[in-house]
Amino acid sequence: MNVRRYELSGWEADDLIGTIASACGGSQWDCLIVTGDKDSFQLIDGHTSVKHVKSRMGHTETKLYDIEAFKDEYGFEPEKIIDLKALMGDASDNIPGVKGVGEKTAMELIRKYGSLEEIYGNLESLDIRDSVKKKLSEGRQEAQMSYELATIHKDAPMEFDPNDALARPVDNDRLWEIFQRLGFRRLVETFGLTPPGDGEGEPAAAGQTPAIFKGECKSCRVESAETLSEMEADLDGKVAGVMFSQDYSLAACVPEGGGTAYIISETSPVYQGAMEFIFSQRVKKAGHNIKDIQHKLLDMGFSAQGWEFDTALAAYLIDPTANNYDLAVLTPKYCGFAIMDGAHPEQMQLLENVDGDFTQIIGKASAILALRDALVPRLEELGLTGVLRDIEMPLCPVLAKMERAGFLVDRDALENFSALLAGEIHKLEEAIYTLAGEEFNINSPKQLGEVLFNKLMLPAPRKTKTGYSTNADVLEKLKPKHPIAGLVLEYREFAKLKSTYADGLTRVIASDGRIHTSFQMTVTATGRLSSTEPNLQNIPIRRALGGEIRKMFVSPEGYTLVDADYSQIELRILAHISGDETMKRAFLEGQDIHRITAAQVLGIPPEEVTAEQRSHAKAVNFGIVYGISAFSLSEDIGVPVSVARDYINTYLARYHGVRDYMEQVVEKARETGYVSTLYGRRRPMPELRASNRNVRAFGERVCRNMPIQGTAADIMKIAMINVQKALEASGTNARLLLQVHDELIAECPAHQAEKVAAILKREMEGAASLSIPLTVDVHQGGNWYEAK
Repeated sequence: MNVRRYELSGWEADDLIGTIASACGGSQWDCLIVTGDKDSFQLIDGHTSVKHVKSRMGHTETKLYDIEAFKDEYGFEPEKIIDLKALMGDASDNIPGVKGVGEKTAMELIRKYGSLEEIYGNLESLDIRDSVKKKLSEGRQEAQMSYELATIHKDAPMEFDPNDALARPVDNDRLWEIFQRLGFRRLVETFGLTPPGDGEGEPAAAGQTPAIFKGECKSCRVESAETLSEMEADLDGKVAGVMFSQDYSLAACVPEGGGTAYIISETSPVYQGAMEFIFSQRVKKAGHNIKDIQHKLLDMGFSAQGWEFDTALAAYLIDPTANNYDLAVLTPKYCGFAIMDGAHPEQMQLLENVDGDFTQIIGKASAILALRDALVPRLEELGLTGVLRDIEMPLCPVLAKMERAGFLVDRDALENFSALLAGEIHKLEEAIYTLAGEEFNINSPKQLGEVLFNKLMLPAPRKTKTGYSTNADVLEKLKPKHPIAGLVLEYREFAKLKSTYADGLTRVIASDGRIHTSFQMTVTATGRLSSTEPNLQNIPIRRALGGEIRKMFVSPEGYTLVDADYSQIELRILAHISGDETMKRAFLEGQDIHRITAAQVLGIPPEEVTAEQRSHAKAVNFGIVYGISAFSLSEDIGVPVSVARDYINTYLARYHGVRDYMEQVVEKARETGYVSTLYGRRRPMPELRASNRNVRAFGERVCRNMPIQGTAADIMKIAMINVQKALEASGTNARLLLQVHDELIAECPAHQAEKVAAILKREMEGAASLSIPLTVDVHQGGNWYEAK
């Protein structure tokens, strides 16, 4: 693959990285270290930054650290990470640190006193607890040794010149042979490899992987009124593939069927006119991730109209469980050529002296058209054309406007809440230390396990390779055995609220005082939207302190928030899809579905159902939607597995339609290979053919859940589109701010609140026509908590 590799006997990789980073800085090159190891933070300087990579819940997350980003998070200079490690240690690197000094204490010491040298040079006069001072004194030798172990050396005896490590083309013939031998067919497509001896740019023989197409497109930079007129004549009413450069300073527009490829540069004297024309309704366009483009266009003051196709959304609908919808991945997969530095040959006319950056962006614009041509028949074959045309595409401008609007946040209240949480966390720490009889790092599963299972002798779970588990399930079971378990759970909750919400949200407040989340349209296989940077869909609400976070999301002075929430939409969809008469009757008569369920299952009159019995029935109702197992239900409602199993069986015996639906949907999926929503959105079900029993069981649960949850997602998207249209036509100053599962939040002048509430209720309840009505609860308030 022609990627430069460096190694040196007797030296650690960290030291080679440090040496390379130092050499880059000396040559005035910027160096980016991509790693999951925080040791590299010490290398951050004016030329070196670190992209830290970590995996959470099956997703990879990255964060870029330069000097300022590091200082914002840690409160001291990057090189002081060595001093931090010297105090707290690092088990993964066999760095002992000072016994009994955890991360929190070590962070406080470095922030307050600056370095290991300052701490030990003034140990007796430090304003710290005597117990900590004693640990530092006893651990001086380990601290000094740990400092040496944690230090990355930048003077490894190796030769490094950044020019020697420039990216180079892969060795096609050797890589082809290796990938063929190892069966890496997807990688053959990704790299656009051709069989040895094939000519570059020539189509491959049938059954072989196509070649990489290279070349330059004929281009015309818009620089004068004459060329602007030509462009308008060429593109008016035609479909064009449109691509923005990464920094949005250039836009490429390639007409269908080839011809002149236009580059619109912000340096052009007719830039304004060209952009207004290209992104008007007159030019029909195909793009990739057009929601993000529409957002940027709105920021730039341009229209976001005329979009006919989104290749990312189309590929997502065709294969909703794929993990990557990048243009560079989709083009080889569906079109048979790779995007490198050119475009499809049929859409290329060679012209000398075309700038390389222009060629790249023209190639991508051409690839969008080629990809659209490949995806359109697949969408039609799968019956997904309507989902793209009527749901996903119209939703893009709605989401773009919501992202731009953002949600106003009370910064002072968030900061005060953070301080309150810090005080509570400190109290919990002291209480935990008292019960444990010693101080330790509560956030360390290893140290917590030592305290719980070796010192306090609590019943231990099965030991794994990494030690005892101390997750929430384990601690919940230990709560009746010892009060320390409950305190640790409470400590974790408070720490999560502080770090993720109180502090995390404060850091992402924009200059307008608002938090602007990003809605992701191609993440969930059910069609649900997700929210990132930050995720506003997982703001806690059940616990009192979690609800406090929602109080920080406020309306501007003179405005109010209107919150509209579907009532039990997934259960209503289950009743409609299954046709269960008992469940439908409960909804049609406006009865309490959970009370009716408890009465049905227990064989008692509804008026005799207790609060606990209703709560258990609620868990079953929602659990059935998600394909809950007897074991999971037993955990949720605190009963033996056998009792939970009997509850589920009795439920299914009473609700015949639900039982039949749950059986039939799985059988149909085995026959067809997929499940679908009421609107035709599909989810392939390869899990049903898996040899692993657990994977098959997971597939069966997905079969039962996806049509319900996916239909709810489709209805919500339709409602958002209709609400946006109605608000724009209403003459109000209302705007949508946020969508969270079954909930929509709008902001409007206080005197228009009743009108806006009526619009949300009408459009949301009218978004679908089911055999039972959809109902929406609408509330108003000065903050999210009040409006909810």
